Amino acid sequence: MKNKETYIAISYFLFAVFLMAALDIIAKVLLYKYSVFQLTFLRGLISLVILGMIGLYLHGFEGFKTKIPGWHFLRTCLMSLSSYTFFAALALLPLVNIMVIVFIAPIIITALSGPLLNEKVGMWRWCAVLVGFLGVIVILQPSAEFSSKGTWYALIGVITYSLTALTARKLSDRESVSNLSFYIFIGPTIMGAMGSYYSWIPPIPWDFFLFFLTGLTGGLAFIFFNLALQKAEASLLTSFEYTGLIWASLAGYFIFNEVVDSRVWLGAIIIIFCGIIILYRESRSTKTNENSLS
Repeated sequence: MKNKETYIAISYFLFAVFLMAALDIIAKVLLYKYSVFQLTFLRGLISLVILGMIGLYLHGFEGFKTKIPGWHFLRTCLMSLSSYTFFAALALLPLVNIMVIVFIAPIIITALSGPLLNEKVGMWRWCAVLVGFLGVIVILQPSAEFSSKGTWYALIGVITYSLTALTARKLSDRESVSNLSFYIFIGPTIMGAMGSYYSWIPPIPWDFFLFFLTGLTGGLAFIFFNLALQKAEASLLTSFEYTGLIWASLAGYFIFNEVVDSRVWLGAIIIIFCGIIILYRESRSTKTNENSLS
């Protein structure tokens, strides 16, 4: 039973990573024309509307009641900082360089899962995370041209994102998925609205559709992230975050006509291999536990 729950959690997490990769690509396009604050505002507002409608349909108005307002305030502050700094980094740095920094998140989450969540992080999970990061480096081969400002934005974004993931896992048995996903977007929406007041550019219909997609993909991604974190440990799921790079490479090939060379396939094989190792080890671990109980 636990084995099945783990596979479902990994499936949810993989889909969430796919949605976030789509969001990153769309956001990069919009930032050529619109400000970071406007993107933060419209993405947050649209996510709030979509998640609010889902929560209302599933639980009614009573479902929005919460016993942990302090935690929601902390999480939406973290999300505000994460959204702004990550979008700012997207505007200043090549996507390749940002992704290298973003993929430090699995290392941070794995390192903090022990002291903050009391999760047992064994050697195999650490190996999978570190070798997966090696696969990212093989694919990206980032240039040395890191803007110091953009790099700091990206680092702040990845740290605050990691903390939101850890708090979602910590609160998974105390709050509904819909509330964990909904309340986190209040802060970015307010901050973005205030910041974009003097830099607002009315979106043309096509661009508004792209803004809608950022809200849709971002909102749904958090639902599936939180669903996954309710069913499995953060240290287990985080190494699958590297699969986002595979989606980004495929998008580059099919959408932007970029050539996918041999290092991309080599890195993808390394990343997929890490995922297979984790699945195998979790399956073995579950069977061992079941045998010891029988």
